[in-house]
Amino acid sequence: MRDAEHETPHGETPYSPTSLLRALTANPYGVSTLRPQEHPAAEAAPPDNRYTRVLTLVIALLLGFTVAVSVLDLRADAASEDGPRAVLEQEVRDTRAEAEALEGRRAELEGEIAEAQGSVLERSEAGAADRLSAYESAGGSVALSGPGTVLVLDDSAPLPASPGVASGTVNRVTDGDVQVAVNGLWAAGAEGISVNGQRVVSSTAIRTAGSAVLVDFRPLSPPYRITALGDPEQLQDAVEEGETGEYLDEVSTRFGIRVSWEPGEELTVPARAAGTLREATALDGGSGTPAPETMPTGGAGTAPDEGAAASGAEEDSP
Repeated sequence: MRDAEHETPHGETPYSPTSLLRALTANPYGVSTLRPQEHPAAEAAPPDNRYTRVLTLVIALLLGFTVAVSVLDLRADAASEDGPRAVLEQEVRDTRAEAEALEGRRAELEGEIAEAQGSVLERSEAGAADRLSAYESAGGSVALSGPGTVLVLDDSAPLPASPGVASGTVNRVTDGDVQVAVNGLWAAGAEGISVNGQRVVSSTAIRTAGSAVLVDFRPLSPPYRITALGDPEQLQDAVEEGETGEYLDEVSTRFGIRVSWEPGEELTVPARAAGTLREATALDGGSGTPAPETMPTGGAGTAPDEGAAASGAEEDSP
């Protein structure tokens, strides 16, 4: 007996030659659509009723409430006094306070060293104190005051939107800009220079790290105030008329870097931090002058003896 589940509407089995021939010659456009109750996904779809919709809504509300409570708890922990951010901020404040205390102690020790040095120089030869003062001024070890000018370099204002430039873009002052300005002031005859309170000497490094400009390995932030001691008008005119002035005009025109001058009658450039003494040599006698050379012992009587011997030889010779 044939299985009713595998019979075709015409009574053949699905694998009989007649059934295969009928399938090959059948009109593909004559296939009737499935009835709703025969659709494959009809049995898998859940019943659409009010109870199911209410249950789904309640579950969604519970999940949303749980997520909101978790987020609020995390924010409360982060804002609490024991949170990681608060701990880091406290460590930064403690480190800054410790650094300020050490800086004050360093200043006190430098004052004591200067007093001891002055007392020693008073007992030294004449002119030693003046020479030391000149050396310290050249090396930036002492603060200098007098008339001068301040060259201010600042980032550009937020730029408007333009092709290739987003609205609000700011062009930053680079370490190269500061280097050019400092070198121009030296060439103009500046007697002393500092950048944002950092003394600049021949061995000072001006570099960049990320978006910060480092002067003597200390990060600075804009605006960069370059203080130069000397004749204010002469310094400004020499800079503006030279290559430095052309460079500053170009960066100001092309990139919007703000450049300004502030002359002053009483400006100060601070002293550079004292370096670490690694080697010292004591002078002979402690007077600061080399000991006079002495003649070798017996050197003065050698020539007469030789002369006498020579004359005696001459007398003995026939």
